[in-house]
Amino acid sequence: MPMFEPREAQEAFRQFLAARGPDEAALSVRDGLEAMLDFYRDMRADGCALENDADMLLFQWGTYSTFPRAGGIAAEAFDLNLTRQLILDEGGEDDDIWQLALNFEFEPSGELGALGRGNKWCHTLQELPPFRNYVLASPPVTTCSKLQIERRTLKYGCAG
Repeated sequence: MPMFEPREAQEAFRQFLAARGPDEAALSVRDGLEAMLDFYRDMRADGCALENDADMLLFQWGTYSTFPRAGGIAAEAFDLNLTRQLILDEGGEDDDIWQLALNFEFEPSGELGALGRGNKWCHTLQELPPFRNYVLASPPVTTCSKLQIERRTLKYGCAG
């Protein structure tokens, strides 16, 4: 199975995405989520043992305050997020937890607010098929897939 250096996860995902064809700046919700799910299925992070929860996926959604936009004003946005969490040292210190986060932001609305907040983890490759089905059929994904994306971000950083 192909491997990547954990500290280079963002670049490895960008290369993976480019090989599939979709432009990162124009990713649809479905294409972005499917790419992250396939990246988890097809590419292993060197030294991050699946069996020790050192390589997992986290799907999450909800309305949150965002970083200030133009004019320095903070705003609310509905976030749809799929994150790959890598633990670089199984000692489990906070500084060893890194996250590659693909995030889609939407203008808040009553319809999105009704979805509430939630999350679901995928711990292993064996859990991936039902996790994929859950994510892609979830109300947040089916609702957001019909809406205009306000902002797409792909970030990689220390979560600790």
